[in-house]
Amino acid sequence: MNSDLLNKFDKAFNLISSLNMSFINIRFLKIIYVKIQDSNQISYKFKRITALILKWVKKVEHDKARVLILTGSYGEGHYQVARAIEEAIKWKNLDLEPMIIDITSRKYPFINNISRRIFIEGITKFPSFYNYLYTKTREPNHFSSFIKVIGRAGVWSILELINDLQPSIVISTFPFAAGIMSYLKEQKLTRVPTLTIITDYTVHSIWIYPYTDQYIVGSNVVRHGLIQCGVKGELIKVTGIPIHPKFSNDYKKEELKLKYGLKHNLPTVLIMGGGCGLIGEHNKILNSLEECPFNLQVIIICGRNKKIKKSLENSLVYSKHHVIVMGFVDCIDELMAICDGMITKAGGITISEGLALNIPILLYKPLGGQEQDNTKFLVDSNIGTLVEDVHDLSNKIIALLKKRYQHQFKQRDLFITNRQKNSAFYAVNIIQSLILSDNHHFYKISAK
Repeated sequence: MNSDLLNKFDKAFNLISSLNMSFINIRFLKIIYVKIQDSNQISYKFKRITALILKWVKKVEHDKARVLILTGSYGEGHYQVARAIEEAIKWKNLDLEPMIIDITSRKYPFINNISRRIFIEGITKFPSFYNYLYTKTREPNHFSSFIKVIGRAGVWSILELINDLQPSIVISTFPFAAGIMSYLKEQKLTRVPTLTIITDYTVHSIWIYPYTDQYIVGSNVVRHGLIQCGVKGELIKVTGIPIHPKFSNDYKKEELKLKYGLKHNLPTVLIMGGGCGLIGEHNKILNSLEECPFNLQVIIICGRNKKIKKSLENSLVYSKHHVIVMGFVDCIDELMAICDGMITKAGGITISEGLALNIPILLYKPLGGQEQDNTKFLVDSNIGTLVEDVHDLSNKIIALLKKRYQHQFKQRDLFITNRQKNSAFYAVNIIQSLILSDNHHFYKISAK
């Protein structure tokens, strides 16, 4: 047998365990296999090994490319973006296999539940302190670097996961996940392509890492901010913050009102508190709505906050308005589609969903940190209205329902609205392109 052919096979054999399968020339290996099987100079054992290798290669050839999505449970938004990408891949029926991993609960779920509760309580009860920390770490400094080092906890667990799954790409919707992936690439422990999706309209050092291959952001404002922070422009794509593909549907408002037992002739206001029901001051908000000179239909979403839900149900018995109180729901797209205005906290996902459906958004007393950045973006972009307090809320609701603000929302850039409706699909297109253009391969190294 030709020695040059054997040398080529030997090189291919050595690379099989480390290369991304999309870059293995399957046809080349098949030709070599036939040549080896026909040769009398090769031992039976070696022929058997090559047969097993080809069988394994053919199996991998038909496997879907794995898309590993790393997220975190500190706030619902990170996970919702991960789900949006997963669902968009399924809706497009692509030859990709999405896998979502929560890095914050992977090793110690009990500790994660406690720390998550402390985090949420801290934001709601001490918003000024949280805002101080957020502002303090906005620019790269010793403190922000220290926070990033802490965020790398569990790095070896993620390396082990990558070695086991061998994904074609790793997507991070949680800043510490992006940090872990950048660290692994810096240490040359992997060369899998990495993509970070920033889940708020904010520019913050906690999202920026030197070995990220691609960023997906919600607006040109964020893109320009990242460029000012030293990120190359060609690495940043503006798709809108990815939201569930169902928001791209066309909705029949009158049919949906009938479905949810709402009247056709009354204005409908939706109150959103996020996945954890963090809007706060709910009783004051409802008292403010009672001051409206006309009757309303009010839908209140409490998320997973059962305590607030029960309290509201007890206090709304004598309301002059038709009020519906709900917990965590999967039909939020339909509820948004039938409302004439939405009162919400300034979470990146909720306001992106509202933007996709082109509904008026009233941002009620945003908390510090990214919520202030989200609020600034919406107000500066003529997309939303800031509500300072409960007295201001009553005035803004009346003005909104009397059509005083309607011209503002009609002036929204329809290109931005349409882009947001299809944001998850645009993001998936970028993910596909990054997989196809990748020229890297894995350094499969054991976790320490």
